[in-house]
Amino acid sequence: MEDKDVNCTAKFTYATGKSSMPEGLSVFIFSFPVHNLKSGKSSMDSKAYDAMKAKDGGNIVFTALASTITPGTGNQFSVTSHGNLTIAAVVKPIVLTAACQVKPDGSVTCTGTNKLKMSDYGIKAPTYMLGAMKTGDALTIDFTMVVQK
Repeated sequence: MEDKDVNCTAKFTYATGKSSMPEGLSVFIFSFPVHNLKSGKSSMDSKAYDAMKAKDGGNIVFTALASTITPGTGNQFSVTSHGNLTIAAVVKPIVLTAACQVKPDGSVTCTGTNKLKMSDYGIKAPTYMLGAMKTGDALTIDFTMVVQK
């Protein structure tokens, strides 16, 4: 499933006189309604929405509690954010790590991946066709975000 309309707030901090490379990340929050996720198969989407309790106003939300920037080479760095991820009204601590790059216009592009289990969030893996088809418990979340300066 994919969502290209995520509400994200990220506030990088910069050292005085070194405006091109961030030294910290003081705010990092993203959220989106479960209904924004799309697989291209509406019947499968419906089952996933039910499993993630979308009828109850379900949102997926990550709030960073602490983030660390590790400098890389050139215009690259990595970010590690410890925070809470909420799915289906269940809040769990997770660590998100992203590889980031400062672009010539000053924007920052960050990409990463994270593995989760649906059962950790109280989600029963959806089944289809009376159980003949079912999804696994493991999820891999790939993300790319672009933060404008």
